[in-house]
Parts: sequence; structure tokens; C-alpha cells
Amino acid sequence: MTGQASSFWQPGELGYCSNVHAGESLTEVIANFSRFIAPVRQQQQLEQLDSGLWLSAAAAAELQQPAALLLFQQQLKQHGIRLTSLNGFPFGNFHQAKVKTGAYLPDWSEPERLHYSKQLAAILANCLPDDCGQGVISTVPLGYQAHWSAAKQQKAEQQLLQFTHYLAELKATTGKRILFCLEMEPDCVLQTTAQSLEFFRHWQQLDPNQEFLGLCFDVCHQAVLHENCYQSLTELHQAGIAIGKIQLSSALVLKLDKLNWARRSEVLALLADFAESTYLHQAKALSADGQLQQWADLPEALWRPDQWLEHYKELRVHFHLPLFHQQLLLPELCGSQAALQQCFDFLRDHKDCHPVLEVETYSWNVLPQALRPDGDAALIAGIAQELSWVWQQLQQRQLLQQSEGLSHVS
Repeated sequence: MTGQASSFWQPGELGYCSNVHAGESLTEVIANFSRFIAPVRQQQQLEQLDSGLWLSAAAAAELQQPAALLLFQQQLKQHGIRLTSLNGFPFGNFHQAKVKTGAYLPDWSEPERLHYSKQLAAILANCLPDDCGQGVISTVPLGYQAHWSAAKQQKAEQQLLQFTHYLAELKATTGKRILFCLEMEPDCVLQTTAQSLEFFRHWQQLDPNQEFLGLCFDVCHQAVLHENCYQSLTELHQAGIAIGKIQLSSALVLKLDKLNWARRSEVLALLADFAESTYLHQAKALSADGQLQQWADLPEALWRPDQWLEHYKELRVHFHLPLFHQQLLLPELCGSQAALQQCFDFLRDHKDCHPVLEVETYSWNVLPQALRPDGDAALIAGIAQELSWVWQQLQQRQLLQQSEGLSHVS
């Protein structure tokens, strides 16, 4: 499974990130095993399912107690969950009424982020399956750029050096390697592939334990930046940067070159339905000469649509859409499936790269009403449909191990 050299993925290796489910406490996390994760696994006809859990700082602190950790391990086994990765990005309540830029706090200049990450690494090392020698944790790309400074950069690097030293010691004592992955995100300190290449060139000269630091590649994030994901992944791979996790996610795309002007008001009204108040939805439009017009959040773009409606080919928005949606309600709105195809093509052509693959559509419950699942059963069915869609993409590229469990995949 995860961490082993392989040119294909098994169906059970393709999990999803549990940050789609509310649950800040350990009790709530475990309740989600039976409420959501096990039903998704059962719907996919799998005995076991790899899962990238989101554990908040509160839940991670609870799991430092031996009795709580033992219960957690028992519940994972009981529900057929193989814990191979963790989402260590959101620190607190990821489902409060307003998250926005709070998702990046504490950043990597603050001691709370280091403490939390150490706890996550210890948990994952203790919960990795016996046949899995490596676990992966994703984290904030240092911090939010608008709140950053040279002093914060220096402190963040000091803390990351402490952390990779800790991971080296953890491997020495447990035999388990934890790969810690910075997750590029729009408007953060590390947002573009070029910025990450520059950071890791610097880091490779700085850190004697550099083998424990890598990247989490979120397809939606790089699509929002109008990057070609095949090219981005190739450049990162060739630079020797460990791509520990690829989060399979789809951005919201408004095709301005196909805009029916008689339907302009209708299109803008539908786009406004995605400008919900919980999460940050960075928006970026690309000009003919390659320049990005950028807005920190979708409502800012909608305030003056005349600034971009007539001058750009596409507007892309950081809103994680269900992967199987190619078109959304109107012809001008779609998902960034092309970026996902670029990602799968990269994996087909680079069989020495075997990251954790994880669906990360955390925004199911804030979708416009017409797209939002109505209750648990609909959400479970939607997540299962996403996993089946990923299976199909890998199967088409001969990257999925054939299994009887795939008999229901068309």
C-alpha cells in the first residue's frame, strides 16, 4: 500500500479527506467513522479503505493519552480504516460559521503549529498499518502572504528545522517514516510551483533532515493559479522534491469566452451562490498576455464584474467542487477536470512517483442548494461517486490494480 514502490494503486488506497465532516473533538471524529467513512467504504465494496483523517488540535491533544489512542486504534480497525495520512492544515474548528483566513492560523512562525504537528506525527506513527512504512501529513504553506514578514519567515524556518529533526528521531525510535508536506495554496507564502521550487532549493542547502519535508499538491489550488498541473508536477519531480500527497480536487471555472451575454445576469447570479461566508474563495483571471487579475475572495470580484467580464478568457475560483461535475447548471460554469486529467497523465508517465491520492472535496455542505446533498445518504453517495470517478481515470491509464471490487465501475 502507501509508501511502497508501485506502478499502480489498489482501489482501497484511494481515500478521501475527512475534513468534509464536522468534528473537532475525538468523540466526534470516531462517530464519523460509523456515520460516514465506513458507509463510503461499504458502498465501494471494499474491506478496507485508506483514509486521510483531519484531526483538530483538540483531538490530537486528546490522543496523547494512551487510553484514548488505544480506543482510536481499535475503532480504526473495527471500521476497516487504514490510517495512512493526516490533514494537519486546519488547526481548529473547520466547520464554524466563518473560517476564511483563520484556516492558516496558527502559521508556521507560531509555536502552536509546531506543537500540533509533533502530536500528529506521533499519532500517525502509532497508527500506520504494519505493512505501511511511511505516513504523510499535509500542512499550511508557511502562512498567509498578506500577514507574512521576514521575521515570520525566519521563525517558520527555525521551527521547521526543529520539526524535521523530530521526525528523524521518530523514525529512529519507531521505524516509521513520516513525510511532512507543505500544501501550496493561492495567496499563501507558497502558492505557485515556482515559489516552491525556490523554497526547496534553499531548504536543500539548509536542512540535514530534508528527506522528511515534501509537498502536498492540491489540484484545485494550482488550477486556480492557471498552472498546467502536468508541467508543475514534472518540474517538482525533476527537482527531487518529494510529492507525498496529491489532493484530488476541482476548482470552479467560469468560461468567459463562452459567455452568452443574454444570460449574463443569470450567470453572475449563479456565481454569487458560490460566494458563501464560511471559506475563502480566492478568484483569479488570466489575461491574453499571461497576467493574473486577482481577488482575495469571490465577493470582491463580484462587486465590480465589469473589470473582468470582457477582458479575460476564464475566471477560476478556489471552491472545491465534486470531481465528477464537468458542467454546473449553466454551460459557462464547469469544474477544472482538465487539471485533474493532467495530474493523472503525469502519474501515468512517471511511474516512479507514487503519492497518496486523496479526494478532498470539503465543501459539499456549502455548495449552492441545487448541488448540495440532502442528508447523510446523499453525501455518502456523492463521495462514493467521486472515488469511482477516480478509479475510472486510473483504470483508463492502467494505473489501477484490477479487482473484483471494481465490477460495478462502468
